Amino acid sequence: MKKLVIGLLIALTIFTGCSKSTTSESAASPAKSVEKVHKIKIGHEFTTDSPRHKALEIFKAYVEKESEGRLAVEIFPAGILGKEAEMIESVKMGNIEMYVGGPFDPQTEKLNLILMPFFFEDQDALMRVAKSDIGAAIRKDGEKNNLKLLAFGDAGSRQITNNVRPIKSPADMKGLKIRTPGMESIIKCMETLGANTVSIPYADVYMALKTGVADGQENPLANIGDMKFYEVQKYMTYIDYQFHPEVISANLKFFNSLPADLQQIIEDGAWIFTEEQNKFRSAMDGEVLEKIKASGVQVYVPTSAEKQAFMDASAPVYDYFINKGVFTREELEAVRKVAQGK
Repeated sequence: MKKLVIGLLIALTIFTGCSKSTTSESAASPAKSVEKVHKIKIGHEFTTDSPRHKALEIFKAYVEKESEGRLAVEIFPAGILGKEAEMIESVKMGNIEMYVGGPFDPQTEKLNLILMPFFFEDQDALMRVAKSDIGAAIRKDGEKNNLKLLAFGDAGSRQITNNVRPIKSPADMKGLKIRTPGMESIIKCMETLGANTVSIPYADVYMALKTGVADGQENPLANIGDMKFYEVQKYMTYIDYQFHPEVISANLKFFNSLPADLQQIIEDGAWIFTEEQNKFRSAMDGEVLEKIKASGVQVYVPTSAEKQAFMDASAPVYDYFINKGVFTREELEAVRKVAQGK
């Protein structure tokens, strides 16, 4: 009995000592709180070889490093998360945090201010608008659609390809079945020039051209090369008839829920994405053009007089959007002045 009591006392002493030691250690070294990791899913419809995807990888590296891991970015290319219109709606509803691409009207109709045919001379002109107060106002307008338009750059000047005949004048466009994305500015321009427009998802365009569902399509060089449209087309008119913005957007509610420092990191990262995407796209254009020529596609570059004929023929597109109330003539002229550096 005596041995049992002694044993219990020893055990109690050890237990008490351990408890004090543990409590003391806990008090001296409190558990370090771990800040929440904010996950960002970014969707787009281009391949992993595209300027868009390569620039998004730079965006991802930047925001994850600058946030010290508080932001975790996952990129979903090639329409994995749906078609472009579907992804925009998913961002609006908060199912996807971010998205890059068109169409533009669901983001803000004000983007039509920079979608008019033959409006920009080059990438620099577009970027003057993107970084101006007018550019900021255009992006701000997206908030009414629950979108934070973080930045936009150059999604490429658009060229026209087809399998029927060389296009040297607006008359050559008449009756051609031209695939267009779901963007009213493109549809109206193609229709005004005399083409019959065909709505086909981007991922299905190659087969549509191959099988004759569409005679032709219009896209920037980088897209034509990325999707290998030149393999199933005979003619290309190098005309730069539109410059499109490369818009990177976020769900507004998600963005506003972030701490201010993380918001700033994402905004800075968006402009870095834009600058890098512009560089990738410009560098790729020359390579793609040579590849298109080498494939056997006949490339035609209109003369100044021929291009002016296209510009004159597409003038009603401007009037259409003004009469529709999408923007005013004064707004359009204000954007033109910024683009021209005035």
